[in-house]
Amino acid sequence: MLKGAIARRYAGAIFDIARKQNTLDRTLEDVKEIARLFAIRKLAYLLQEPKVPAQRKETAIRQALAKKVLPTSLNLALLVVQRELVDLMPNIGSELEQLVLDYKNQAIAEVITATKLDDAQMRLIKQALEHRTGKTILVETKVQPEILGGVIARVGDRIIDGSIRYRLSALRQQLLAGAASSDTDFLPGIEDGQGAAAADTLVTPGSNPQEETAEPSRLQSS
Repeated sequence: MLKGAIARRYAGAIFDIARKQNTLDRTLEDVKEIARLFAIRKLAYLLQEPKVPAQRKETAIRQALAKKVLPTSLNLALLVVQRELVDLMPNIGSELEQLVLDYKNQAIAEVITATKLDDAQMRLIKQALEHRTGKTILVETKVQPEILGGVIARVGDRIIDGSIRYRLSALRQQLLAGAASSDTDFLPGIEDGQGAAAADTLVTPGSNPQEETAEPSRLQSS
């Protein structure tokens, strides 16, 4: 069974519980904290070693998390260890984050520019992405001088490439083909005050119908 499918099932189970209990944000923070904890090499070895008694593993988890996370989040951690899925905890966290974003009609955009943008420029990009996606955009920025100028924005599986590097590449292809394209898309007002050409590619991942089902009742019980 695909790891992604299993992670989605566990994330879906804890999401449903958190939504009903109105603890979505807190639960997401908890799951990320559990993932960080399980990434510690010494603890990960302890939790995944078959020779270590289950009671010792449970005690270690409770000592590390009992005062930090909600009871339902603690139960998720215990269940993941019991099912020998420790290495899937980061995936569960990522899947849960996406569920929370979708529920709030939000999306995270990674915005890449050649130089750091000021607040006004970033607002323009944020507004353009919100108009394009219909979602409230949470911007994460990254500077990569090699794109030369303009903007590359990644929102989920969608890439909007308005970089100067892309425009030069497109122009080169047009010159080689001997024809100019009239289907160029634009993002408004960045860096030089002019629009930037953007290529919009949307990939829809496939799904696997044979997925393990997490047990919400196990997460709710203490």
